[in-house]
Amino acid sequence: MAAKKINKSSSSSCSTAPVKKPRRDAKWRAMMKRRNAIMKRGTGFEILKEAAAGCSLETSHGVTWARCCLLGKGGYGSVFLAKRKTTTTTTRSSDGDLPDKIAVKSATLENASTLKHEKRVLCDLKASPNVIKCYGDEITDTGCDGERIYNLLLEFCCGLSLHRQIKLSGSGLPESDVRKYTRDVVKGLKYVHCRGYIHCDVKPGNILLVPGTEERSGGFVAKIADFGLAMSIYENQNWGDDLIGTYPYMSPELVKEKRYDYGVDIWALGCAVVEMLSGKPVWPRMDVPGYLYTIGDSQDLPQIPSSISDDAKDFLGKCLVRNAAQRWSADELLEHPFLSVG
Repeated sequence: MAAKKINKSSSSSCSTAPVKKPRRDAKWRAMMKRRNAIMKRGTGFEILKEAAAGCSLETSHGVTWARCCLLGKGGYGSVFLAKRKTTTTTTRSSDGDLPDKIAVKSATLENASTLKHEKRVLCDLKASPNVIKCYGDEITDTGCDGERIYNLLLEFCCGLSLHRQIKLSGSGLPESDVRKYTRDVVKGLKYVHCRGYIHCDVKPGNILLVPGTEERSGGFVAKIADFGLAMSIYENQNWGDDLIGTYPYMSPELVKEKRYDYGVDIWALGCAVVEMLSGKPVWPRMDVPGYLYTIGDSQDLPQIPSSISDDAKDFLGKCLVRNAAQRWSADELLEHPFLSVG
C-alpha cells in the first residue's frame, strides 16, 4: 500500500533549521587542503607506516587500553581493536565507562584534524542510540623520534558493517532485516539533522551493526559511524568547490550545484537501501566523470529491484527524488509504512 504525504508540522518532534550556505572560512579551507593531501598520498594507514617507519604502532598503547590488531584503514586513519587493561576493574574515559573492547581510530597528530572534528561531532550526538558511541580521545607515542599519534576511542561493533553483510549475503538481505536496519538509520539521521549536522557520507560501509537489546533479541542494531566529513549548519564553513562524500552515493543537487542540505543524506540512504535489497552496487561501476554525468546531468535513477514489496518501492521513491525539495525528510520517513514496527 502506497504511503500518503505526511503533514510535516503534525509529525515533527524537532525542527531542523534551514540550511544556508555560509561565507567562506579559512579554517575549513585549510582542513579540506589537508584532507585532499591525505587522499593523494594514500590511506591513513600508509601515512602512519610512513611516519613510524621502523617503529611498531601496535605497541603504542593508551594509559587504560592496549592496542590489539588492525581492523581496517581509510583515507583519514586506521582502526584498531583495543582491549581495556586489566590493571583496574573499572576505567573511566572522558565520556563514561570504558568497555572491555573498543575500536581505536588513529592518525599521526599532524594529520588528525579530521579525527578531532569527528570527536567534536560525536560528543554532540552522544544522546542518540543510533549513532556510534565515542569514549573520548588520547595522544600516544610510537617510541620513535617523538612521533605522536592521535587516537579516537569508539564503540566496537562486532557485527561488522552493512557493506560487509551485503557482500556476505550475495543476493541481498531479507527485507525484514532491511526494514529494521533502515529504521535504525533513519532514527539516527533524524537526530543528526535535529542537531544541525549533515553527515555527508552515508553509505553501507559507514553503518555498523551491534548486538541488539532484549527487544531486538537475536538481531543487530544499526548505528551511523564515520562523522569525519560531517558539516554543521551553524558554523562558518566553506563548502566551496569540493565535492564531499563518496561518488556513487552523492545526490544530484550535490554533484550539479555543490549544494549541501539534509537531503543529501536522504538520497544516500536510498542508495544504501537499494544495495541492501539487491546485493549489488547502486550504480554500475564507472569512472568519476561517469558518476558525475549519470548523477548530475542525466535523468537516470538507481534501479529498484522488482521483487521487493510495494512499501519498499514507495519508500525508495520518497528518497531517490532528483528534485531535493520533493524528497522526504528523516522525520517523515519514520512514519512510512515500510518502517512500521511489526
